[in-house]
Parts: sequence; structure tokens; C-alpha cells
Amino acid sequence: MIRENGQVADLLTITSRLIEVLELEIEMLRAMKPREMQALQHDKIVLAAAYESAIRALEGDPVATQTITPAVRDELRAVTEHFHRVLAANERALRATKEATNRLLKHIVTEVEKQQRGPGTYGPAKIAATPASPVQRRSVSVTLDQRL
Repeated sequence: MIRENGQVADLLTITSRLIEVLELEIEMLRAMKPREMQALQHDKIVLAAAYESAIRALEGDPVATQTITPAVRDELRAVTEHFHRVLAANERALRATKEATNRLLKHIVTEVEKQQRGPGTYGPAKIAATPASPVQRRSVSVTLDQRL
């Protein structure tokens, strides 16, 4: 990695570190390790803020941007493109995890509601009706005879 401009060097370092954190988060999302992800959140927030600050500082200094050599400009472009690809992959992984969690929660809620309704009964019109209030269920013991 070529380092000649302090602001560009900082931006490259911050972006590279942010890429590492996002890739690690993607791995943890895929492995379903949400507790381990919590440790990354502080680093992710700090690095994202540092990235924004470094971009603003570089954009606000036209002399610095004009003095970037073609080799450093190419490196910066490559790192930025990689960052955007990883950022998009991270967003997709977060959305997929959120969607899977929402579906699981909806399924659990549906099953709990079914269990709380209790068995349906037939009324005079021979239409199945469910009780208006949740039915208290009694525990039932079951023993299975497994002898042949």
C-alpha cells in the first residue's frame, strides 16, 4: 500500500478496517451468532464516523486531492469499490437475518395463539366456533407402552 498523503493514508486505513469489521459481521450473521456481533457494534460505529470524517476532510481539501498520485488514486478507488461491495453484502445479510427472525417470530405467535384458543366446538348451526376467551388447559400425563 502506497502512503504519501496523510489524509489519504488515514482514509485507506479506516476503510480497510471497516471492511474487516463488516466482513466479520457477515460471517457472524451467517453463523447465527448475534451475541458475538454485539462486540463489533462499537467498532463499527466508531469506524463509520471516522470514515465519514475522513471523506469530508479529503473533499474539503482540494490541494490534497490534486496531489494524489495515480498509483494512490488507483489504490483508493480499489479499496472504495471493495468497501461498497462489502457494505452491500452486509446490508443483504442484515436484511435476510431480520426477515428470517420476523418469520420465526410470526410462526411462534401463530402457534401460541392456536394453543390458547383451545379446541373448537360445534354449535346449534353445526358451525365450528372457538371460545371467546382463552381456555385453561389441564396437564395430562401420557404413558406409552413400548413393549412388543
